[in-house]
Parts: sequence; C-alpha cells; structure tokens
Amino acid sequence: MKTLTNVLKNYYTELVGASFLFLITLLLFVLGNLEAGTVSLCLFVVYTALISVYIFKNRDKLPERTRAALSSLTVEMLMKFDTPVLIVAEDDSILWYNTAFSGIEELSEVRYGDRSDVVAGGAFKYSVLKEKDANFDLRLGDKSYNVSSNFVKMSGKDYYLTLWHDVTELENVKSLLKKKNVVVGYAAIDNASEVMPYIQDKYRSAVAKVYSELSSWVAGMNGIMQEYDRDKYIIFIDEEYFEPNITKKFDILDRINDVVSEDGSNRITISMSFAQMNGSLTEKETAARGALEYAFQRGGAQVIVKTVEGNVSFGGAARAVEKTTKIKSRVTADRLKEMIKESSNVLIMGHRNVDYDSIAASAAMFRLCSFLGVKANIVVNPDDSALQNSFLLLESVEEYKSAFVDKVLGQELLTPTSLVIIVDASNPKIFESPEIYENADRVAIIDHHVQTNEFENVPKLQYIDPTASSASELLCEILEQAIPRAQLKNAEAELLLAGVLLDTQRFTRNTGIRTFGAAMYLHLDASALSRALALFKPSIDEYTKLAVFQKNTVVFREIIAISHYDGDNSVENRVMASMAAENMLNIASIRAAFTLCRVGTDIHISGRSDGSINVSKILEQLNGGGRFEAAATVMKSVSLEDAMKQLRAAIESYWDEKFPSGSDKK
Repeated sequence: MKTLTNVLKNYYTELVGASFLFLITLLLFVLGNLEAGTVSLCLFVVYTALISVYIFKNRDKLPERTRAALSSLTVEMLMKFDTPVLIVAEDDSILWYNTAFSGIEELSEVRYGDRSDVVAGGAFKYSVLKEKDANFDLRLGDKSYNVSSNFVKMSGKDYYLTLWHDVTELENVKSLLKKKNVVVGYAAIDNASEVMPYIQDKYRSAVAKVYSELSSWVAGMNGIMQEYDRDKYIIFIDEEYFEPNITKKFDILDRINDVVSEDGSNRITISMSFAQMNGSLTEKETAARGALEYAFQRGGAQVIVKTVEGNVSFGGAARAVEKTTKIKSRVTADRLKEMIKESSNVLIMGHRNVDYDSIAASAAMFRLCSFLGVKANIVVNPDDSALQNSFLLLESVEEYKSAFVDKVLGQELLTPTSLVIIVDASNPKIFESPEIYENADRVAIIDHHVQTNEFENVPKLQYIDPTASSASELLCEILEQAIPRAQLKNAEAELLLAGVLLDTQRFTRNTGIRTFGAAMYLHLDASALSRALALFKPSIDEYTKLAVFQKNTVVFREIIAISHYDGDNSVENRVMASMAAENMLNIASIRAAFTLCRVGTDIHISGRSDGSINVSKILEQLNGGGRFEAAATVMKSVSLEDAMKQLRAAIESYWDEKFPSGSDKK
C-alpha cells in the first residue's frame, strides 16, 4: 500500500495522462465510434506499457523535480545548520560552506573557489582528507572541533563534505579534570643508614634542610606533604602544578643537593616517585610506592614518574653511596635458602655473551643449591667461546660435568615448582633465555646493574644493588651468610675472584669495603691470584685489536673518548671493546669512554666512566644500560656510522641535562 502511495505521489502527471486517455477511449466506445475507440485503446495500452516500464526502471530514483526540490531543501537546511559545514572539491577548491562556517572568526576571509589549503594550514586539502580517518580533532583559536569527513560523489565528480562539531566545552571539562587530577608521590632519603656513620653531628641538621626545601617546593604547588616514617614523606599535588616539573627536569634535586652541600653533607641523596596516571588513589599510591622501589634499584638520587606509557626517570647524576652493612645480604641469603628448599629443581642463568662475572655468580649459586641438596643446572650458550676458560677452570669439580645445559634443555627442565635464579642481569632482553624467565612461576634476580625497566614477570625475590662492584661480590656476601667457606671449591673461588677482578679492573676502580671483604672471604693465595689474572691475558689477535682501538680514538667534548673497530665481526670484539674502553680512561683528562665494534650483524657499544659521568644513563637512550660507571648496548640494523651519530646525540642530550646553560663541566 505504501509503495502504491509513493508511486501516485511521484508520478502524478504520468498517471493523470493515462487516466485521461482511458476516459476518452471509454467515451468513444459508448458513443459507438468503434474505429476511433479501437485506435484510442491501442494508444492507451502502448502509453500504459511505456509508463509501467518507466516507473519500474526508476522505482528507486526520485523524479528530477523531486530531486531538485530536495536539493534545494537540503542546501537551505545546511545553510541554517548550527554546525559548520565545508565541501572541498577534488581539485582542492572550496565548493561551498554554510553560514555557521563563515561565522568562525579565523575563517571569515575564506570565499567560494578559494584553495582549500587556506583552511587550518592545509588540513582540508582533498588529498589530506582522503588519507585521514573519518574523524579528527582540530583547534582554531580558542575553539576545539571534532571534524567528520564524508566522501560524496555528485554528477560524476568527487567531493569531501566535512561537518565541524564544536567540542570546546567538552575539551575544557577534560582539561579541568586533568588539571585537578591528583598526583600521588613519595620522597625518601635513600642512603640514610650509609651516611649516618660519617656525618652523625650534621645528619639531623642536613635532613632538616632537606625537609625545609621539600616542603617549600610542595607548598609552592599548593600540595600536601606528610612524613609517614623517619625521613620518608608522602606527597599529593594537583597535576596542573606538577606538570611544569617535567619541563624543569625536577631541578628540586639540584636545589636539595646545593642545600646539603653547604655544610659538607653532600653525601645525602634523596629519591622521589610520582604516579601521574588515571585511577583511584589506592592505585596511584601502589604505583608510586613501586616506582620509589624502582628508583632505589636504579641507585637512588633520582625521580621516577609513573605514567600511562611507563616510567620516566630524571636525575641519577649523583653516584650512589656504597652500602657498608651486610644486612640486606643476610636477609637475601635466608630468603633464597627457603625458596631453593621449596623447589623441585633450580635453573640458573646470567646474561647473553657471558663474562667471568656472570659465570662466576652462576657457579656460586650452583654451589649454594648443591649444599642445600637441590638439583641445579646452569643455562648457557655452549657455543660461546668466552666460556672455554671457565670450563677448563671448573673441569676439576665433578659436579660441573652435568651442570651446564643449553636453553632448549633448560626449557624442558622447567616445571611449575622450579625456581629460576638470574644473576648479573636485570634486563629480560639480555637474559640467556628470556623464554625461561617468561614461563617461570618463581623467579629470583640478583644483580649489580641499574634496573632499566619494571619486570613483567615480577620476581619473588630481587636483590639489585648498583653500589656493589660486581655480581661476584654480591654472591660472596650471600655465600658467607649461607654456607661454610670450606664448602666452596677452590676453582669456584678463583672464578669468583676473576669476576671481581673483571668489574673492578684489578681492584683499581669501583672498589669499597665490601669489595675487599669479598676478597678476604675467598681467602686465596698468591698462586690462585696469578691463575685468575692469567684469564685476562689477550691473545696476539686480541692485542692487535686493542691497538686498533687506540689508533682510532677521538676526543669529544674534551673529556669523553670515543673509538671504534671495524676490522671483522667476531664475537670476541665485544670483550675487546670493553677492555679498550677501560684502557682509554687512563688518558689524561678523559672521564668517560665509549667503544663501538661490529659483532655479527649488530653494533656493540661499551661505555666506561671514572664515576663522574653516568654512562648507563647515556646508553639507556640507545636501549642499553648497566651501572653508573659501566654500561653497554647492542644496536641492530644500523651501520657503524649511524651508531656513532646516535651515540653522539645521546651524549649531547645527557650533556645538556647535566650541564644546563653552559655550567661548569670540570
């Protein structure tokens, strides 16, 4: 019925003509004029047939007069529409716009036929609209718009019709909510127990100055700070006042350092963490607390901001103060023994491209497991040539003949009740087998490098102390608390000594009370020391490579040495690069050194420092990391020249942050 009504409305004239012809035919037959009636009947049949065919073919189309009427109605409606409308032609000309569009102050000079690139800096060119999503946001003056673009085809030509929805009020509400979003933070003096013995008479006055500076900083942002424990504070700040600190890179750290330096108490450092994210206060507090722990694991003296995208760090320019107590080692040893005893078996691994420190720490952990009567295996890459000397050293110990497994067999040995212990590494990307770590239900991590990322598979136990010289030093402290010294085999002790020698450059760098304490625990004679030192003697080929590194040395920024080797791409180049970087620190006035070499298809970069420049912070920009004075990274799919450029850019970025406005660099 509805279809018949539409036909009567849309084809009224045609149907009236047919009806008129039918009445004439009927009248002729009534009057008895059969010949004329027959002709009229034939005309009626033909006309009706033609009209029927026409209506059928155009059943889904509007008659021209209807289209014209609707087009006129549509234009009039769009012209009076409160929403701005703009139509752009394929040739980038402005075909049409409505009154609301012309009422936009910034577009009042736009006219029909103008080029569309005069609108919003070219955002409405036909080609740009074609590439954009159907909806996009636009800001003009103090107005915000959400623009929806619609493809239209008329008379064989292509156009884009754009509707501008004013969302200024909505955006203002969002902005206000963001400004009033509460940022939760923590602040704590991160080395109180280590500093107290040195500045007992000045400690409380120095802390009072820190508190005064902190409280003034928070009050200046209309925030709240409350001490919840000795020298520990919780902070609440609105995001609109907190945001400028990102731009200033939290210069509050420098101000606090200046304050405590006035009375010679510059050993005091402070760490802070903030949760700048969405969520409840409980979620933010939890995130901020985790971020503070992350700051401690990275060595302290810095700020960690937890955002939706991840962690952002600021500061870290001050070297962490060495811990002088073994309380943490004792607690870790007790907890580790419990976890090992609860496990069906233990898988131990270090980082890829193993070195003496990594394999020595693994061997020490293997000894602890053996002492506790739990089966353990060390996951290694059997093809790594750097392992050969370690294998030779340990071959006298019967247990090690079946101790080493590759990552494939290691994965097969992994069960829900297994314990995976990772030593000398905290970055999953460089684990010997990231897959074993990801699939493990129970993980423990012991490392001396700065933690660069939060763990996706959160460890049940983590002991990360960047103030320690080496992982071997940490393991010596743990073994001292866990097993009798007599249980440690001489070969294992020599390997641990080699690990300490490697990361301290034969006790010439990054040593402290704990380092020499570890050496005393090992209690090795002169012959053992000689055997450990012999592990570091280079071959003639390696010696030649070191000479090439020396020849290619250039000085950057007066205090940073950079060198490279591109003779071949053997795996031994990585060790030579680290040795060359260490040697370059012996050059007068050089405070940091970086060496680049090709290992396989990758570029390996080693960084070393005398302790005044944070090479880890520099190489973190290149997806690397390590410790304050020793770090490394691997760059894939880049040339040596490009790697050199990126390294220089990372150094420049660190330089600008450490020495703003041309401050003293000496």
